[in-house]
This record gives sequence, C-alpha cells and structure tokens, in this order.
Amino acid sequence: MDRVRILLVIDALYVGGTETHVLGLAKELIKNNIFVAIAAQKNGSLVNSFEELQCPIYNIDFPKTISLPKEHELELVQKIEQIIEFENISHIHIHQTPSGYLAGQAANNKGIATVLTIHGTYYPNHEIQELFKLADAVICVSPPLCNYANTFNIENPYLVPNGINLEDYPGNSSSEEIRNELKIHEDSIVLLYASRIAWAKAHVCSIFLRACKDLKLSLFPDLHVIIVGDGDKLDDIKFLSQKIEETCNDKFIHVVGEQKNLNAFYGAADCIVGTGRVALEAMASEKQIIAIGNHGYFGIVNNDNLEEAWNHYFGDHGSIMPCSRHILRDDLTKLLKDQEQLKLNGKKSREIVKEKFNIQTVTQEILKIYYETKKDYTSK
Repeated sequence: MDRVRILLVIDALYVGGTETHVLGLAKELIKNNIFVAIAAQKNGSLVNSFEELQCPIYNIDFPKTISLPKEHELELVQKIEQIIEFENISHIHIHQTPSGYLAGQAANNKGIATVLTIHGTYYPNHEIQELFKLADAVICVSPPLCNYANTFNIENPYLVPNGINLEDYPGNSSSEEIRNELKIHEDSIVLLYASRIAWAKAHVCSIFLRACKDLKLSLFPDLHVIIVGDGDKLDDIKFLSQKIEETCNDKFIHVVGEQKNLNAFYGAADCIVGTGRVALEAMASEKQIIAIGNHGYFGIVNNDNLEEAWNHYFGDHGSIMPCSRHILRDDLTKLLKDQEQLKLNGKKSREIVKEKFNIQTVTQEILKIYYETKKDYTSK
C-alpha cells in the first residue's frame, strides 16, 4: 500500500492536553518513518518543541469561530489545499474547531481522508456536527466520548486512548530542583494541581485549594501546594491563594502558571490532583492521582478501579459524584497518612500506563485507522 503522508492540524501550539497529544503522536509517527506536517497558528509555549520534530510546520492564522465571512473562509481553505498539494498529503488529522472545520473542507475538496479525534464534550454542538460531517473516521480518547459521539449518530467510533511516552515521564524522577526553586523543604508534603485554569477546571482548582487549607490548618502544617496551568481565571486563583495564605499565616501555595517541563513538577509532588491526560502523565511519573475533572469527582485511582477511572476519563468525561471540598480533603488525608502506600500506588500506576496507554501501542492503532481510510487520490 502507498505510504501515508499526514497533515496534523490544531488551532495553535499552546500547552494543553490536545496539543501535547498531537506532539507525542507526531514524534512517534516520525519514528515509524511516516511523513508528518503540522498546520497551526505558530504561537504558544510548545512552538520550540514542535520545531524540534524537524518536520514542516505551516503557520495558519486560524480564527476563533467557524462563522466567518465566506471570502475569508475560502482563503484559509485554499491555503490548506496548497499544503495538501505541495506535500502530497494523504490524510488530514483534525482535533479542534475551527481549525478542523477548515482543514476538513480542504481535505474534502482534494479528495483525501479526514480523521477526527475528539478530546472532550466541550465542543459547541453546531461545530462538532460540522466536524462529524467532514470526518471519514472518528477517534474517541475515552469510552464516555464514544457514547457522546453516538448521540450525533456516529455509530462505530474508534476508541483509542491518549498515548504517553514513558521516556518523557521518568518514574521516580528527582524533585530537588523544583523544590529548591520554590524553597520547599525536602521533607515537606507537596500536593499538585495541573490543568487549564479556565471554565469548570478553575472551579475544581478553587475546591482543591480550600481542601488544602483544611489540611494545612489541621493535620499537615508543613504542607505545600503547587498550581500549574494558565487560563482566564488565573488571577482569581492567585487572589484565592493569597487569601488562604493569610488565613493560614504561611506562604505555601505556589502558582507557577503554564509549564513545559511538567514532568519535573510531577517529580516534586507526593500526590497529584487532576484529570484526563494529566492523570495519565502523573501515573507515568509514578505518582498517586486523585481524579477530578469537568464532569465531577472520581477520587483515588488505584489498580482495582483503573478501568472504571478510564471509563470516566478520570472525572473529565464522567464521574461518580459532584466535586466536593470535604470528600477531596478526606481522600487526601487518607493518602497522606500512609506515605509508604502512597509511593507503592505510584509505582503500580506507572506499570498500568506502560501496559495500557503507552504511545507506541496507541500510534500503531492510529496507523491502522489511517490505512483503513486511505483514498486513491494523490495530488499532482
């Protein structure tokens, strides 16, 4: 069969679950001798990481909406068509709107396959419907997203999880550098929350901070907290952190913003609170995860409930109860009281990721989908 040539399309090159997934997939496809090109707005903290791939990156100023004047829409679609022709692309792989909407039209015009990966339920209905119309194959990163796709009459979506490159998240990595930088004593307990600080996840972050205040004032006076991420609610989180520190009479909350070297911050933590891809990255880093996401609370993830946790995508696409400061505080207390068990759970977590979510296996699954959807067209 003719070799596939892939154009991966995303809105921009910021740090986020979708963008990190695309970066990891691109890296692994290239290792498999697959031609990869990227189309995105060439700004964001991951620009250098994508440039290190040494594959073509096309800068397209994708808009914020799919509702564009027809002339502007046509201009952007034609730009993507020119990339398809120049690079002899066989597949466009889309992940977001509006970049996916425009790229899907270009692929359709040129007679090549469009593969769509959906990463959440946050797409506006009218936009995701347009993407589904354009897609030759739909990939869902979790079981709840397959159910979500079914509600749009997508009958047989592929279920392929986010892939984690274990080399990028070494287990038992040293915490010394980050702890020194943040002036955290080596014996202090550190909790970490990582996410976009926007929408529902900013609300989860505020619940986490209030639970940490309870822990600080009761059982764990030497507790430190790290908040990683950026978003339009970051100032609100900084303000809340300041108020909590005043109440506790101690500066112990470190709001560090967006970070590319998340693995180093994972290494500095004893336990991580997060969802989706953060949960998988934390587990790969040999860390215990408490899963809370857009949908609600899942809780402590362990070997016994991993399948159920993934079926809820770690609280992001499904949950077992609403998010609660008191439940989170109690679960954190339970974990932090038994540090040996905490470390043992972390080691088991890495083994789970190695077995079920490693990027090599995921890439092979996606390659099969590319070959199944390949069309006869080759650009001249």
